[in-house]
Parts: sequence; structure tokens; C-alpha cells
Amino acid sequence: MNKQGTRIFRAILTAIVGTVLLWQVATRSLVAYLANTAPEAALGFNSTDSKALLVLADRALAHMQRIEQAPGNLPSQVQERAEGLKQPQDRLQQWAERAFKPVERAPPQGESPSRPSEPAGFDATLAQQARTWTEMALANDPLTGRGLSLLGELAHMAGDEAAVAKLLEAAAGRGIRESAAVYWLMRTSYDNRDYATALYGADVLLRTRSQASEDVMAVLVHMAENEQANSEVKAAVLSNPPWRANFLSAYARYAADPRASLELLLAMRDTRTPPTDADLRNFVNALIERKEYELAYFAWLQFLPPEQLSQAGFLFNGSFESTPSGLPFDWVISEGAGVLIDMVPRSDRNGERALLIEFGYGRVDFRGVQQLTALAPGSYKFKATYKGNISGKRGLVWRVACAETPGSPIGESPMFTGASPGWMDMEFAFVVPNKNCRAQYVRLDFDARTASEQLVSGSILYDDLRIIRVKEMNRS
Repeated sequence: MNKQGTRIFRAILTAIVGTVLLWQVATRSLVAYLANTAPEAALGFNSTDSKALLVLADRALAHMQRIEQAPGNLPSQVQERAEGLKQPQDRLQQWAERAFKPVERAPPQGESPSRPSEPAGFDATLAQQARTWTEMALANDPLTGRGLSLLGELAHMAGDEAAVAKLLEAAAGRGIRESAAVYWLMRTSYDNRDYATALYGADVLLRTRSQASEDVMAVLVHMAENEQANSEVKAAVLSNPPWRANFLSAYARYAADPRASLELLLAMRDTRTPPTDADLRNFVNALIERKEYELAYFAWLQFLPPEQLSQAGFLFNGSFESTPSGLPFDWVISEGAGVLIDMVPRSDRNGERALLIEFGYGRVDFRGVQQLTALAPGSYKFKATYKGNISGKRGLVWRVACAETPGSPIGESPMFTGASPGWMDMEFAFVVPNKNCRAQYVRLDFDARTASEQLVSGSILYDDLRIIRVKEMNRS
């Protein structure tokens, strides 16, 4: 073959190879792209593409109003337990009510059905089409866990629970991303008292499917309260999984005995990964939501550094010497537009600090500085020193209110506005009633009532805040 013939041959060969490669790109990359967005078009290029077939089967199941792919069923034992729970565990009851009931098979011929044999929205023709698509996908990709999971859901729709067990167990074994199958594994393992496997499923779901968090936490809370499963859950939490903070909050919020949740929190204290401020904040706030004020206060005290614990009194950190942690029994500062809140050095006292509130010019959105206290019933006085200059129709007010009725203060200071160039004393008296006031909010508010009264400028410093019981003052 001469040189010209060789060149022609190479050109033809190159064109053929290029065409083949172009077709491969079109039928693979393009199909992969279209599989999720336009599965029918993807099948036009490749009629056996497993991903496109599974997308069509998924859509068919969704159309029949099947349960969502995100897990939504609670173990039967959890359902029974949840039914007996009362406030504040009603959230668990709501979760339990979402559990699906097994589909009843059709009655023998000649008998009238006492209830529907198929769930609402069931379409036998569409179900068969979904099964065909899924089986075709499995034939081309036998290792896909999603296909087995879909067949499991279809078997459930048909009432074949024996097939459901085999298919979903196999799907869970194929990949941790098969959330429905993993949830089924957790659910059935819990029912069968195989708590190690149930905990494995819960851990997988919480790491891979955040949408399942509430349902899985419900199961974990009940496992934590189960004598046989408690040690498994405790060991998992102490290993510091990424879902630890959420579980601590859920455990504090929904445990039948919240003291058990505190025991777990305290067990974490001596580990390599003790509770963070965020862990403690979520935990304490969950107890406060349950109105477990005394237990929340006790939990907070357990994690105070020794030097701060010795200074804890009726009001914590009233001289603002330590940076507020943001925990409810310390100062919680919520800055808004047009206002700066900070702890700054005092020019007249070396090494001491004061609380600075500085307003810009114009309308401000002051969201408050507050602290939760746990004062016993009795008479008290709130004392503080201040200096500053505020220009506006309204000013700042310190208030004390019962946690149960925060909108009805039991004591408040005079409103400060105008000028006070030197440090001044301020105090007001209040009485903590015997009933419905187990905890109290001490709060600094900007006392504007209308939008026009939010126009303010200037700054003020507060220091030496303290609460003193009146009878103790009289003794001194």
C-alpha cells in the first residue's frame, strides 16, 4: 500500500473510532445526565439503563401515594410505649401515629371485605409496570440496592410481608444509602430485641439521612430507657458520633425520667470528648422546655469551672468579668439592628469590666439581654450601678418575670433616659410568689411601644448587678 493509501486508511479508521467514541459519550454520559431529569428520553438512547428504569419505578410509587422514601415508621413496641406517654412526650405520639399498618389481603371469594384490601391510591396496573421496570433494572445491574428496596415496597403494597423481609434485608446489605431498607432493618431489629443491629441502623440513618432524624431519635430514646439496650446506646453516645448533640437534646426532651438523660451527660464529662457548650446549651434548653427548671439549673452547675462555681449566687456573672457562655443561667445576649452590646473595661477600675449598650443614630431593634434564675419564693431586691447618656423618647428598663408568665413582670426598674455622667446606684424590689414561679427571667429591655419611639441614640454602662434576699439584708 502506498503512502496515499495509508493516509486514507488512517483517516477512515480515525473517523470510525471517533464516531464510536462519540456514540459512547452520547449513550453513556448523556444517558446518565437524562436518567434523573428525563428518564423516558434516557431510555430512548439505552432501553436497559438501570438508573432511568428505577427513576420511573420511583415515580410510579410516589404517584400511588405510597410512604415517602424517607423512613416514617416506628417499631410496634415503640408505638405501644408512645401511646401511654403524656406531655411533654406527645411528640413521640405524633411520630407513632405516622406508622403504616400492614395491608390486608382480599377476603375469600363470596365474603364482603370489612376494610379495603389495598391502600388508598393503589393502582394494580401501575404497580405491575413499576415491578417490570425494577426487575429490568436488576437484570442489568444486579448489585443495585435501590431495586431490591423498591421490590420490597411493592411487596408490602401486595401484602406479602414475607417477601418484604427478604428483599429489604438484602437491600440494606447492598448499601447504607438505601434508607428505607436500613430503616426497616432498624425497625425489625428493635422488635426482635436485636438492639446492636437496631443501633447500627439508627447510626447509619442519622449519618446519611438527616430527614429521618426525628423518627430515629424516637427509637433511640426508647432504647436508652430499655435496660437491655441502654448500655448499647450509652456506648455509642460516649464515642462522640456526629448526632450526639441532637440525641442529648431529644433524650432530655422526651425521656420518661429526665434524670436519666442527665446521668448520660455527666458520664460524658470524663471522656476525651466532653460535652461542648453547644451540647450543654441544647440539653439545658430542652429541660427548660419541659419546665424542669431545677434539674436544668443543677445540670448547668455541674459544668461550671470551680472558680465560677464558687461565685454563683442568685444572679450569675453580674459584674461581667467572664465572657457570657450563652447558656440560659448565664447572660444571653441578642443583638439587633442599630445597637452594639459588649463587655468593656472600666476606666476607673483596673481589670474590671462593665456591660456596654451603645445605640446608633436612628431606629433600633434591641432584642434584649437576659438571664434565667432559680429563686425560691420570697422578697428580693435587684441592685445595679450605671452611667450613660441616652437621647430618645423611651429608654432601658430591667425587669424580673416568672418563666411561666414572662409577659407579666413581678418587678422592674425605673426607665433610664437622659444623662448620668457619673456612676449611679439603682435598685427595685420584687417578690417571687409561692406558685407558678419556679424560675425567673432577669431581662434588660428597651421600652419602646411604637415605631417612632425606637428612635434613640447614646450609650449606657451597667455593672455590679446583684440580687439580694430582703431578709438576709435585714440580718446584716
